[in-house]
Amino acid sequence: MANHCDYVMKIVGKRTNCRTFMTKLKSYDVPNHFYRIFDADIYAEEVEADGDTVSFIITGYCAWSLETCCRASGYSEGIDLFEVNTRDLELKLEAYSRETGWEFEEHYVYDKGKCITSELKDVIEYFWDEQEFPTYEAFKAEYPDAPPEEDFDPDGRTALVGGFDQYATWII
Repeated sequence: MANHCDYVMKIVGKRTNCRTFMTKLKSYDVPNHFYRIFDADIYAEEVEADGDTVSFIITGYCAWSLETCCRASGYSEGIDLFEVNTRDLELKLEAYSRETGWEFEEHYVYDKGKCITSELKDVIEYFWDEQEFPTYEAFKAEYPDAPPEEDFDPDGRTALVGGFDQYATWII
């Protein structure tokens, strides 16, 4: 069973082309479809200033990584599907992903077929189980490299170390 990789991406272009891109994320019945994308939902949609261009923020998860599902080294047998689809559909695309099982984050930017950015960074996710470790001091004794207590999410008691400081801060 594949590890799930969470992603968020932004695409910018003509509305019909953005809709076609969404179809390629969800359907294996169209040319140059993406592989093993298990979920792809439009989180937000905005009309750009020119009135003819839209942007979609898409969230979902896939198998292993965006590299594996959307780029040339994975399931597509050497075809960079981000490159082909952004070129053919005249789209800009920016994508971030996080896969904490293998401890990495990805960041990609494409502009109408041209890869502008391809980055990978290590990330470690810490889980502080307060039943097992009732105090932060007990947790820190077991995990001396853990981040400071204030870095932990108070609801889920998780904290990340590494990755992209500006995860999902769009540059396109």
